[in-house]
Amino acid sequence: MTRWQVSGIPEGRVGRFSIMYCTTHRGHPSWLSYIDYANIPSGTYTVLFEHFGQNDSALNIMQDTPREYEEHSWMLDKMSGDVLIAGLGVGMVNVPLLASDDVTSVTIVEKNQDVIDLVWDHCAKDDRFTLVHDDINTWEIPEGSSWDVAWFDTWMTYDELLPEYITRIQNKYGDYVEQMSGWHWEEVNGS
Repeated sequence: MTRWQVSGIPEGRVGRFSIMYCTTHRGHPSWLSYIDYANIPSGTYTVLFEHFGQNDSALNIMQDTPREYEEHSWMLDKMSGDVLIAGLGVGMVNVPLLASDDVTSVTIVEKNQDVIDLVWDHCAKDDRFTLVHDDINTWEIPEGSSWDVAWFDTWMTYDELLPEYITRIQNKYGDYVEQMSGWHWEEVNGS
C-alpha cells in the first residue's frame, strides 16, 4: 500500500494535542483500536491525537497511514496551481504538494494553535506554503482570493450532518475554488 510518510515532527504534547510515533503494537489505546478497525499494516506512523478529559481519553485525528493516503487520493491528479488546504494535521499532504512542480502556492488554514505549535516548524514545506491560523468555517476569505484546488480535511459542526456540511462549505468557497473535495465527501456526492 502507498502512503505519504511524514518525518521530522518530534513527539510531544501542547495543550490538548499530541504527536506520537505509533506502530501496530505501540501507541495510545485509541490508536491500537483504530489499527484493527482500519486494517493498518505494520510500520511506524506519525499520529496526531486530540485529548479529552482528565482520564487521558484521546482520539487519533490524523496520521500518515495508507488509509489516510487513500482518503486523500482525490488530490493525486489535481495537485496543480494554487491549492487551499483546510486542516494542517501532521502535514501529510504537504509531502506530495512540495514534490509537485505544478503547484504554485499552498494556503493551509488551521484553527488550533496547539497543532500549529506541534507541527508547522517541522513539517515539509517551502516558500510556496502559507499558514493561516483561523477556522475554515468562519475565516473571512481575503478579497481577490482564488484557488484551483481545495481539500477540506475538517470536521463538521456538532449539529450538522455530512451533506449539510458539504453544502455549507461549497456555498462559502464555490466562488473561490475551481475543484474541491474533502474527507468523506465521496460518500455524499461521488467527488
